Amino acid sequence: MKKLFTGIIFIICTLYNVAHAEPGTNDAEIFDLPITTLSGDTFTLGDYRNHQSVYLKFWATWCQPCREEMPHLQHAFEKYGDGIKFVAVNIGINEDMETIKATLSEFGLTLPVAIDSSGRLSKAFNMIGTPYHVLIDKTGHVVHRGHKASKELDSKLALLSDHQGTDLPDALPQQTATRSLDLDRRTGEVSALFFLSTWCDWYLKDIRPGMSENCTNAQKLVNTLYNDIPHLNWQGIASRLWTGNKELDAYKAKYRIAHPLAIDTSGDIFLDHDVKNLPTLILKNNGREIFRETDFSDPVTLTNTIKQVFKKNTDKETRNFPPFINVVKR
Repeated sequence: MKKLFTGIIFIICTLYNVAHAEPGTNDAEIFDLPITTLSGDTFTLGDYRNHQSVYLKFWATWCQPCREEMPHLQHAFEKYGDGIKFVAVNIGINEDMETIKATLSEFGLTLPVAIDSSGRLSKAFNMIGTPYHVLIDKTGHVVHRGHKASKELDSKLALLSDHQGTDLPDALPQQTATRSLDLDRRTGEVSALFFLSTWCDWYLKDIRPGMSENCTNAQKLVNTLYNDIPHLNWQGIASRLWTGNKELDAYKAKYRIAHPLAIDTSGDIFLDHDVKNLPTLILKNNGREIFRETDFSDPVTLTNTIKQVFKKNTDKETRNFPPFINVVKR
């Protein structure tokens, strides 16, 4: 079953990259973004421009393909680390330091590790799924992007370590127009932004059951709240990680979703709202955040809190909440 999940993730990443690939930001900003490792070293990609090639490996502790590739990553670092700057970049979504350090210890990883706490580095390189490999030659050109520890990746690492990679073709994605979500279409009313992932419930079911249950509970609760508090300006915002229109439609059908739901194809909305935990529910009033929650294990208490926040910020009343909500128990 794990091999099936791995295959599904690779297929989704490949198809989504082809359909939605876009540069995340301009070159100047990419090379000025500060990167801080767990050991406390801070640098920018610009520090290595014209001096050394860089290998960025984006990963997550709960990503099964990432875990399978850890031995390859450590071996590559031991083989090419003297000639190439290696950085294992944890994407910082649904993570904690204890789990990250435990994973590093489990696989004996000794290369520099950074956490993309802001999400800006992932966005800059248009990261839409892990594992994600990015190679930058010493002239500052991205010469490889991919989701597999492939022979092509190994060949390019060998060339870059021998300073022979300056003739490698650029691997920049093509530009495509993206449409921003209209989050203020009902000006003056309290807005509810529900940040979610279409894969959290099934992909994390065995490896992170607590996270999986939280995702399931959250969507069921939001479905009920959408009917119970109709005056809220509801908008579901799906992470672009491993998600295209096909995955979004399947998710809508699975949970019989009636509230508005769209993919944050650019990643800007997640970035602007500093969302690093999935799911997250945010209430805003006239553009100002008034409430945020990531724990959906107690739907009754959470519902009462949301109603109180809504009532405090508006003169509208809510409907009577149903006496029972079918949620997954922890």
